[in-house]
Amino acid sequence: MLLYILRLAALLIVVLAYALFDIFNKRNVPDIFAYGTLALGILLTLTYPLPTIGISLLVAAIIAILGYITYRMGVLGAGDTFEFLFISLVMPLQVAPALISAPQFSFPFILSVFIATGYATIILTPAYYILRAKKKTGKIMVDKKGVPAAATLIMAYIILIAALDYLSGNALLVSVIMLLVAIPSSIILLFKNSIYEGMTQMVYPSQLEIGDMIATNMMDKRDLAYFRKRSRHFERLATSHVIAETKRIRKRIPVYKNAIPLALFTLIGVIVSLLIGNVVLLLLA
Repeated sequence: MLLYILRLAALLIVVLAYALFDIFNKRNVPDIFAYGTLALGILLTLTYPLPTIGISLLVAAIIAILGYITYRMGVLGAGDTFEFLFISLVMPLQVAPALISAPQFSFPFILSVFIATGYATIILTPAYYILRAKKKTGKIMVDKKGVPAAATLIMAYIILIAALDYLSGNALLVSVIMLLVAIPSSIILLFKNSIYEGMTQMVYPSQLEIGDMIATNMMDKRDLAYFRKRSRHFERLATSHVIAETKRIRKRIPVYKNAIPLALFTLIGVIVSLLIGNVVLLLLA
């Protein structure tokens, strides 16, 4: 019990610290803190029985590989990967939820966190970026091209909710959880351009920082071709090579400088997973 309390305390303190860095330090996590949490995670995972240690290290290896790939693709920051590694090492398997008594089938805890974090991100992202775009431009516009897609998505969710209601013993809960995903997802499609506007800033290449995410999807095709001609490394992720090769170009490019604090949603995901377990299992209970 004492070891469990120690692991739980370490988990909550570290994910809270990551969230605070994300919010108040412009998504920059000090290297010494990131490496320190990795070392702490390895130390705590060694306190488990031998079979659990093996599972923990295997899951961590998978996360490290996927994290590196998504980092190079410009999808996740390096700090996010270190945080996910820490979580998987400290809590390899889903523990019994604090609020409900539903079987968790020894699924990896990090899987529950990913799912709950995804729910939180989908629910809160549209409002966050639409408000930023409103503040930045003074207006928000409906993307007419997104109307058919949004309508189709809502219909698909209605069908899915009906199917899950039939399979689940808690139809009301299923309906509420699914609607909390369906509505924000449709809003994203309807206000896609405004959301992108709220996410980005136009900066010169000389203002790029290593790890910045370049919004290549928002760049004019000719500008994108021009930058890729000048820099063979030019993709979503701003690396030292990209910065060195483009710093003299006097064209501004869109960069995701206003990225949503993912570590805050990861904190929510951890708390939700501790309280109610895997959300998908809850839907099917």
